[in-house]
Amino acid sequence: MNQAERIWWGKISISLPGALITYIMQTYMGLSELSSFLTGVIIYLLASNIISRTMGVDRIKGLKIGVGAYFFTWITLWIILYTYFRF
Repeated sequence: MNQAERIWWGKISISLPGALITYIMQTYMGLSELSSFLTGVIIYLLASNIISRTMGVDRIKGLKIGVGAYFFTWITLWIILYTYFRF
């Protein structure tokens, strides 16, 4: 597996707990939808920076790899969690 694939899969695996964190913050801590969305964006930026440094890739290139996959997976799972498990 090359570096780009590792970064891509790393971002997919970060999106799953990221969706859970945003769901918990919105449901149990009373965060607004916009604040929850921004939390997910911050998680992406932090994870992207950490993964890029770990893999030895330029930060800009690291930001671009897997951005669509992260946001699609994160938003989809966040919507599913909020729809089915909202009390």
